[in-house]
Amino acid sequence: MEPRTRRSYEALRLKHIGRIFGRMVRLRAYGGMLLMVAVSAATLADGAPWRRIWLPVQVVLALSFFFFELRRYEREGLTERSIAGNLMVGIVLEQSLTWGTGGLASPLLPLVLPLAFVGAAVLPPRQRLALMGAELGLLSLLSAAHVFGWTPPLHLSFLGEPSRETLIAVAVFILLLVVAANIVGAAIRGTFEDMLAESFHQRDELFATHRAHARTLESLSGEIAHELKNPLATVKGLTQLMRREPGRAQPQERLEVLAGEVTRMQDILEEFLNFSRPLVPLSVSEVDLGALCDEALVLHEGLAAEHGVRLARGGEGQVVAVCDPRKVKQVVMNLLHNAIDASPRGGQVVVDVESGSVGDVRVVIRDSGAGLSPEVSARAFDAGVTTKSKGSGLGLTVARALARQHGGEVTLRNEASGGCVAELMLPRELPADTLGPVRDVREVVHAR
Repeated sequence: MEPRTRRSYEALRLKHIGRIFGRMVRLRAYGGMLLMVAVSAATLADGAPWRRIWLPVQVVLALSFFFFELRRYEREGLTERSIAGNLMVGIVLEQSLTWGTGGLASPLLPLVLPLAFVGAAVLPPRQRLALMGAELGLLSLLSAAHVFGWTPPLHLSFLGEPSRETLIAVAVFILLLVVAANIVGAAIRGTFEDMLAESFHQRDELFATHRAHARTLESLSGEIAHELKNPLATVKGLTQLMRREPGRAQPQERLEVLAGEVTRMQDILEEFLNFSRPLVPLSVSEVDLGALCDEALVLHEGLAAEHGVRLARGGEGQVVAVCDPRKVKQVVMNLLHNAIDASPRGGQVVVDVESGSVGDVRVVIRDSGAGLSPEVSARAFDAGVTTKSKGSGLGLTVARALARQHGGEVTLRNEASGGCVAELMLPRELPADTLGPVRDVREVVHAR
């Protein structure tokens, strides 16, 4: 974890621990007053002279400490050192009050358990072990003093004296409960820290993705500006030429060049916008992929004729998938366009629609070009990478993003007999998470 992230992590962890500790301090201060009233009543009811001296002193010390710690917490906040000291003094006071109100037969004996749990939940390992050692040591001393009669009779007279066997059973039981409370508290603290660390890890990954995407957008902005310069210069030159000849009919070829350059700029900007904006939610329905591919082929007949490339359709008849037809059609058309561009004059592009063996469907597009070079193959889906003289390098990036939004994938590979194979894989049924909140293009593009 980076130093800056570590500092943020520690600050957030201490903040949440402070909330738990603050509630404990307030409850102990105001609930302690009621407890001290009960202790005072037990002292008066018992009548043992030593208890009438010992317990009032403990009551004053305990209440003074409780309210002093509350005021200090409200004024200064929290540090882990203050937690350890506070809990250690609290354990000593609790054991002292327990000794004065009956030892192992005291009604205050179970109060050691919430203190043990809170200490294990909020303290780091070394301080947690020290506090548990103090708890077990003081309890063992109290148990020995009561069982072996090292002190005057500890039991409250109005509650009666328990048998030695009962005292031994209580001592063993409370020691085991203290160990269990520490184990549970440590487990909860570990779970909390794991969740917090995981959330920071995910945040760091998201920040890294955003930084990478921002760098990509920054570099692409320069490339887009460069790509737009040439068509803008052409449009500007032709419009100036046409303005100087207002009375003459403009040649058809000039108008076609103007329309082509405007379309080219529109395509560049549309691809850039598709990459830079979030993916919109899917609008799914049952789609016949064969019919969808037939539509894409019809729309590309003109481009194929211009390149002298034949288009062919193979594969199965009707293959149905649940998907967003508009987005899947965009992916197929992008892959088909690339295949036509890559094929030489006289070549052929074949589109196959297949049912996979693991519950998926595939659209496979084979061209008859030279295939992908190793350099381009490794980075084909990175934004800005293109082999076209007038390409933006965003088509494949967006195509893969759209496929992954469906829970599918787009891959490229070279065929042994020559040419490149572009494959779109889609699940027959959309995974549940694809119908949830919208995912950003950046998450999809960089989730590799």
